[in-house]
Amino acid sequence: MKKSCSFLVIALLTIMSILSGCSSSTSGKAANEGGKSKNDHYKFGIVLKQLNTEYWKIVMAGAKDAAKKYDVDIEFLGPTSENLYEDQIKMIEDQIATGVDALIVAPSQSEAVLPVLNSAQQKNIPVLLVDSDANFKDKVSFIGTGNLKAAKLGGEFLSDKVKNGDKVAILRGQMGSKTFDDRVDGFKSALKDKNIKFIIQDAQHDREKSVNVMENILTANPDVKAVFAASDEMALGAVKALKNEGRTDIPVIGFDGTPNGLAALQKGDMVANVAQNPYMMGYLSVETAYKAKKGETVKKRINSGAKVITKENVTEEIGKIKKYLGEK
Repeated sequence: MKKSCSFLVIALLTIMSILSGCSSSTSGKAANEGGKSKNDHYKFGIVLKQLNTEYWKIVMAGAKDAAKKYDVDIEFLGPTSENLYEDQIKMIEDQIATGVDALIVAPSQSEAVLPVLNSAQQKNIPVLLVDSDANFKDKVSFIGTGNLKAAKLGGEFLSDKVKNGDKVAILRGQMGSKTFDDRVDGFKSALKDKNIKFIIQDAQHDREKSVNVMENILTANPDVKAVFAASDEMALGAVKALKNEGRTDIPVIGFDGTPNGLAALQKGDMVANVAQNPYMMGYLSVETAYKAKKGETVKKRINSGAKVITKENVTEEIGKIKKYLGEK
């Protein structure tokens, strides 16, 4: 009888142990179905237009701070020039192949990048666009400046400094870039009632090329009254050309709010700068990707902000950027 009781107890304990094991296994599976477990890290691939300019370094500073806060791994990639969009596409393809948890892309050519973004979507890799938007319907979100409205601020600043029928030079980045299209259109829209004669040249978002482009504009149009450069790199090239030609009387408005651009404004080489907030672009892109991975609802369009910087508030703005970059 005792042997029978002992056998019965052992059998019951064995069944309970099996049931307990099944219950734990089911619970663990349910906990992981919504995404990675608490102890795992997401990895986000961040493919920018390039990495070696001040502007993109500020974007990266924001992304790094967000990655630290949300405990995610990030990898930055970008070609050596914004014109090398084919190199950028290959970098995106490599990130898809490695199986990143999300892609954050600043597209150099909004149309050319669409096929590779579709490839990411087909592999269930969420895509967020930063700085420059693209007509990609499956994007999680676009985080960046409203370029039309921001550039319009620059045109409004210049409006009372030019007369009806004056010539204004515009240095823009590569043709086909929606970012530069919007900046040119926004700036022009603020001056539409002035009958301004716009001289628009592609300086390829390059400082040295902008020197040559600006010198050529001055040769053909010595009566130009102002310059709007759709990035600080081009604005700094324009400033150099004007100094070379002894035409420092011509006001220059830059766009981006980079440290070098703001330093030129502080010295009086520019009259204004339409400052984006690249730090917040980087920060918000990582934050938004993380929230989306966690199943939270995120906005399809997030404006990172822009404002006109003048000599009155440039010192304050420089202080903010130095803080972002860990400089004193």
